[in-house]
Amino acid sequence: MQETKLHFQRFEFKYLLSFQECAEIRKRISRYVALDGFAKDSAQGFYKVVSLYYDSPTFYYYHQKIDGTRNRKKFRLRTYCVDGSFAKPIFFEIKRKFDSVILKDRFLLDMPLYEDFIKDGRFAGMESRGGNSTHVAEEYEETAARRSLGPKVLITYRREPYLGAFNKNFRITFDYDIKACEGTSLFEKKCDTPVLADGVIMEIKFNGRLPHYIKEIIDGYNLERVAYSKYCHAVEACYALPYIAAPRNYFFNIDQPLLMQPYERII
Repeated sequence: MQETKLHFQRFEFKYLLSFQECAEIRKRISRYVALDGFAKDSAQGFYKVVSLYYDSPTFYYYHQKIDGTRNRKKFRLRTYCVDGSFAKPIFFEIKRKFDSVILKDRFLLDMPLYEDFIKDGRFAGMESRGGNSTHVAEEYEETAARRSLGPKVLITYRREPYLGAFNKNFRITFDYDIKACEGTSLFEKKCDTPVLADGVIMEIKFNGRLPHYIKEIIDGYNLERVAYSKYCHAVEACYALPYIAAPRNYFFNIDQPLLMQPYERII
């Protein structure tokens, strides 16, 4: 396993593939990439990503994405399952999007810290860590108090990750079998609500130039970038759409000070 990275800044492009296209593209890039991370150590060639997303009672961050807000962020807990067993690391992450650039800050949680956070919604003792970990924890707790953040949806999917053999700043992942459920813990139950059952999300993650073989694949398959959000599709799969899709100012907006919001008819 390579050293655990706690900060990322890169471009991330997403493409929706059929399973047949995924198999063909995987074969075409095989001489340029190698399995990365937990998948390299897995007997199955993939691992399962397990993420618990946090949002406000009115789904503030969901609506930011739907509204097309250019600069936005998401809060989540994340761990991994390898060959049917949970891997050791648990991360708390803030993923930010600034136009086309993705920034991710995260820190590791041991099991006692994770259990305390699930119980109380706070990161006790983070002051002693210092550095970026403390700043990430403080940002979450300040935002959680202001927007009443809480766990909303648990998402799982299989991931095949590959790292460029000649360019270590290039990474490509294939995500599929995406499922979700309402949840309050990473480990509480099995997700069984399909989010994407008949396709694959290919994510290209890089700094600098895009490798030539990837450009050839994009052109050859006439692929178009998609703004696919696993979180938003999971929310829509797990919650009642008439409430989620309604204009936010139709309700009392509890993300803001308690002032009467103007009435707006649902169409």
